[in-house]
Amino acid sequence: MRLQSRRSPLRAGHRKGDGWRRVLPRLGLTLLLACTLVGCRSRHPSPAHVLAKSAQPADSDQRTNLASAVQLGIPSASTEHSGWGEHSFNDRVVQNPTNFGDPFGGTQDTRRLIELVSTKPNNNANSSATPASSSVTMFPDAVSRGNESATEFWDLTEAEMITLALQNSDVIRSLGVRVLESPGSVTTAYDPAIQASDPMFGPQAALAEFDSQLSASLTSQNNDRVFNNATLGGQVQELVQDYAQFQSGWTKRTTWGTQWDLQSLHLYDSNNRAGNSFPSYWETQLELGVRQPLLQGAGRSFNLIAGPNARPGLNFSNGIWIARINSQISQADFEIQLRDYFLELYTAYWQLQRLYHSYASIRQARDVSYEIWQTVRSKKESGLMGGEAYKEAQTRAQYYRYQREADLALGGSSGDTGIRNAERTLRRMIGLPISDGKLLRPADQFTAAPFEFAIDDSVASGFQHRTELRRQRLQVQQHNLRLVAAKNFLLPRLDMIGRTRVRGFGDDLTGEGPRFASAADDLFSFDHTEWEFGVEMGVAPLRRQAKAAVRNAKLQLHRERSILEEQQRAVTYEIHDAISNSQSSYAALQNSLARVAAGEDRLASSRALNDAGKIQLEFLIDASEELLQSERQLHVDQTNYSLSLVRISRAMGTLLTDVGVHSYRR
Repeated sequence: MRLQSRRSPLRAGHRKGDGWRRVLPRLGLTLLLACTLVGCRSRHPSPAHVLAKSAQPADSDQRTNLASAVQLGIPSASTEHSGWGEHSFNDRVVQNPTNFGDPFGGTQDTRRLIELVSTKPNNNANSSATPASSSVTMFPDAVSRGNESATEFWDLTEAEMITLALQNSDVIRSLGVRVLESPGSVTTAYDPAIQASDPMFGPQAALAEFDSQLSASLTSQNNDRVFNNATLGGQVQELVQDYAQFQSGWTKRTTWGTQWDLQSLHLYDSNNRAGNSFPSYWETQLELGVRQPLLQGAGRSFNLIAGPNARPGLNFSNGIWIARINSQISQADFEIQLRDYFLELYTAYWQLQRLYHSYASIRQARDVSYEIWQTVRSKKESGLMGGEAYKEAQTRAQYYRYQREADLALGGSSGDTGIRNAERTLRRMIGLPISDGKLLRPADQFTAAPFEFAIDDSVASGFQHRTELRRQRLQVQQHNLRLVAAKNFLLPRLDMIGRTRVRGFGDDLTGEGPRFASAADDLFSFDHTEWEFGVEMGVAPLRRQAKAAVRNAKLQLHRERSILEEQQRAVTYEIHDAISNSQSSYAALQNSLARVAAGEDRLASSRALNDAGKIQLEFLIDASEELLQSERQLHVDQTNYSLSLVRISRAMGTLLTDVGVHSYRR
């Protein structure tokens, strides 16, 4: 049985007569509350008014308005361009990888409401919260934020950066070297030349050991002596003598170990001895000598390795070949530092590019958050749904958070690097003044094209071009030469010697006449020729030092070869890691591009749904935050991928060649 409610006729009639008496008091109360709220709203300061009051300093002479506090180009509520499709770098527009139009268009009613709020006259403090214009350049406050004379940008290309770095970098400005605390650890362009011109152990010093040596001497005497025995005085009791001697010589050591010497002697003697044939006479001598090692110290290879007068255990630094290898090692050390310097240079360049893009993304997010704030604020002032106080405070807080992030992205902080910090770092590395009226801005964009590298070819290129391997091969070659020289000292010393001499005697030095009238004629007659020939030998029976030198040289050689093999394995792993990181970076870049596209779609749809009142404001704020984070991550991935290609070139040892840099010795 169905139950039905039945109204009493009396009760129904009572409600008909009593309905208007119940509705009118409620309607009046509602109107009274509405008027009260409107009156309170007119006396309640706006958030911008509160900000303007808090921004004023205590000193009235140092007051600043809100326009100076938001000098970075805060958009007005009437801004027409709100999209994230492109980043404006002052006078240059850089397209994003994805562009899906204007996701922040909103409805026409919302735009008309924003324009109405932004253009209506208002004499209270709320007018200070609206920025004057949206056409402000990227850095309108460059003068007031650390770079006093910066008024324009310098779009720096990679080629210009490399040229400036080479022109201004006598000192390699590595960021890891403290030039003030440790100047001795700094690498300069003069280091290879300093090593090559070492007067003690450089190549020229080693060559000088085999240069010809000339010598000459001239002496004269006047003697006046008395002898107790006339026999001792040459049959005179008192000897009076004038004596002069001129001697010259030439010595030469060859790379075969041969030692040559040539001596010339001219002697004049005038005395009063009783047995003299002439009161005065001249004597001339011409002498040639040679010494040739036959065992120890013999051979061209040993002398080029060890040099003259070599001994075991001295590393043979005066050898020509050893000195040249030392010079090549110094050149390799310089190339390693120069290569790492260019890696740091590219890192600074792409990091600055990333900061510019990140700053532009933050500014776009800030502009959007400002529009959202103004929309909610307008609804609040008009009493519309969606203008609740907590929503207005939430959007206002988000705007000022983005404003803070924009300031930090521009100027940096103690924990984060800003554009100006990175710009000064790049200036320091390429040797530019700290301030020249311009702000450096990378002109070359990130690399986005895929690259494929064959592992075997890359490893072969690394083995051929990697400077560390070339340096270690020089070390192996040097120790191999030292072992060859050390084995030579196991041989006994056996030298062949020879000497010949021609003499001349005469009353005068030159002239004509009978025999002995001229010393020169008597010399060239070869009547007085002498010679000497023989061998000399010496040996240490136990040869302790020589055996220790050979063993030490072998151990050193095995050590350097082991290091070379380990370096080759390290280069192989490094090339594999560099290529793998490049592939991973490219995959991450593609994912970030897709994430940004999805974030743009989400933000556009969230904006449309929020304008239609179908979703809450928190979803729109979350969508804008997600897009900002995805774009910032995209910039990081773009930087990582561009740097990964540079690191592959470094791992293969072709970085200097790829950028067109060839080191030379001054």
